[in-house]
Amino acid sequence: MEMTQVLITGVKGFIGHHLYNSLMAEGYDVQGIDDCSGLGWEDREVPHSHCDITKDPLPYINAQYVIHLAAKAGVRKSWDPKHLKEYCDTNIKGTSRIFNHYKNSMILYASSSSVSDMKSPYAMTKAACEAMAPTNAIGMRFFTVWGEQSRPDMFYRQLQEKKIGYLTTHTRDWCHVDDVCGAIKFIMKKFAILKSTTPPVYDIGYGSPMSVYDFARTHAPEGFNVDALPFKNVTGESEETCADSSPLKALGWNVM
Repeated sequence: MEMTQVLITGVKGFIGHHLYNSLMAEGYDVQGIDDCSGLGWEDREVPHSHCDITKDPLPYINAQYVIHLAAKAGVRKSWDPKHLKEYCDTNIKGTSRIFNHYKNSMILYASSSSVSDMKSPYAMTKAACEAMAPTNAIGMRFFTVWGEQSRPDMFYRQLQEKKIGYLTTHTRDWCHVDDVCGAIKFIMKKFAILKSTTPPVYDIGYGSPMSVYDFARTHAPEGFNVDALPFKNVTGESEETCADSSPLKALGWNVM
């Protein structure tokens, strides 16, 4: 029996490489592309073809599923004017090229919980992706994804490496990367049903927020004193995020 072909953009990314390994373990024919411009890709050993989605020819035109994860990530960095063009080019232009090229594929594309309150340029680029998504695409609003081999600038990895210098008062819907991969695979299997919702964009999270402080206390490595860290006021971000994953759960999505 012919295997289902899946293309993952941003396959060397945090979520991308976990998803690659998960799909391969289930017998999918998985191909991946990445331009290796993100952080931490050197530590993620997954096969890939080099491709800049903003300008290079896009391969694997016959993929049944395209999981579009390639993006310029990071809310805080998007406020820096010198990086704004990168966000627009990758997240808007690159995504537009994906949408226009894979017209016969089922596309699952990464959006963000930050779209809910639009407090950053990054959020605006993700909102633009949702607005221009074609009829063969489903959006996935990822909340705060955490787990092993995340980017060096992400909270969980900095906590594990004892590089956290301060805490914030934010509350986040922390979702483990394995559950995120499970949600992606669930959406793939339920694509036709989920596509009927207008607009077809789904929250990927638990719906049970936890403060940054409590998360740090729960996951701090041995010998790291979270209580010794100062609190810092950080603006330009959501104070609290909370996913509404009830549409997915109603159809049978289960978390770990």
